[in-house]
Amino acid sequence: MTLVWSRMARWVNVLAVLAIVGIPAYWLGAWTPHLAHAKNPYRIVIDVPTRSLTLYRDDQPWLRYPVAVGTRINRTPRGEFEIIQKAVWGDGFGTRWMRFSAPWGIYGIHGTNKPWSVGTVASHGCIRMLNRDVEQLYAIVPLGTPVNLIGPTPYARMIRPLAPEVFGQDVVELQRMLRLGKWYDGPLNGVYTPAVTESVRRFQQSRHLTPNGVASLAVIHALQHATGQAGLKPRYLDPAQNLPVG
Repeated sequence: MTLVWSRMARWVNVLAVLAIVGIPAYWLGAWTPHLAHAKNPYRIVIDVPTRSLTLYRDDQPWLRYPVAVGTRINRTPRGEFEIIQKAVWGDGFGTRWMRFSAPWGIYGIHGTNKPWSVGTVASHGCIRMLNRDVEQLYAIVPLGTPVNLIGPTPYARMIRPLAPEVFGQDVVELQRMLRLGKWYDGPLNGVYTPAVTESVRRFQQSRHLTPNGVASLAVIHALQHATGQAGLKPRYLDPAQNLPVG
């Protein structure tokens, strides 16, 4: 009997330790991913026409670098993306590479073996930096860092119907106009997501159009007029844009 009680007492002690240490340890483990993915204080803004990259920290401009951007034939995307890959490359990509999430091509921020091209219109759509600058930026920003590319817009010709699951620079323009009209509050990432479908449907309902969530050319034309984007001088693709719609 004494042996039985001794074993029971041992298990009681074990359970007590688990209650005091194990359960809080489980909670801590459950929170670890959230702690590891704490709020990223950084944001990259690339002003394509002025060929400059600004790193924001806690929503304040912190570092600014000159960059090269794409030519008229190989244009740099506009929109709101994020860093999805970091790598140490070489040759024409310089000493560092950071791909951002534009879905219609492989675009990145990288160094160069042609430092004289930085500050000009010279790339195939990527953002070129001096190697010393891209190395500094690479060391600072983590994966997932937002990358906003701004510049005059309309930037893409709206010449095709747009429907769920398509992607492209023209989808960025669609998202931009929907945001201007306050039908959409998501990112300008160029992907026709369910949120875009629902936003198009809300616009269609507001204009007594068939609410199918598809942006036909007629719907795009109506949206351009509703947001004051038809026949006007280009505006700036800036996340702060916000126009009331009557």
